[in-house]
Amino acid sequence: MTTATEDPEVREYRYLLATGPVDALQAAHHEALEGLDPSGREAVLRAVQEAFVAGDRLSPDDTAAVARLLVRGERRAPGDFRRACDPKVLHALAERVVASDAAFGLFAGYGDWDGEDPAPADAGVDHGGVRGRGTDPAAEAWAHARAYGAGQFGIGAGPG
Repeated sequence: MTTATEDPEVREYRYLLATGPVDALQAAHHEALEGLDPSGREAVLRAVQEAFVAGDRLSPDDTAAVARLLVRGERRAPGDFRRACDPKVLHALAERVVASDAAFGLFAGYGDWDGEDPAPADAGVDHGGVRGRGTDPAAEAWAHARAYGAGQFGIGAGPG
């Protein structure tokens, strides 16, 4: 939720993270990370690693991979990255993401936004960024395997 002292750029950034399409957010973050100096990219990577316990093998120059982890992590656990990130670096990143070409046109509804972060997403299954999917891909694969005799290989209760 917004506070009286919240940085306006960070508030707009939070809105984008809460409402923007994953692919556009990843592109905006990639573009923003490319525009940060090496120490800024290093600080963002450290915050991603701390917040999501991921990306240990990445370097600050792996901007596409860092962008992907950041966006997907924030979708699963809203606010974790922002709390782990140095406020000055967060402001610089937010400013660049908001001004990026990929973020253009994603502010419809911003005036009516209440400032609430979305509820954390279920981290159990990665649906590949497809929101509103009614089925679980793992469950679909399991049902498919069972229907086509995977039981003969010791999986499930198929023919044996």
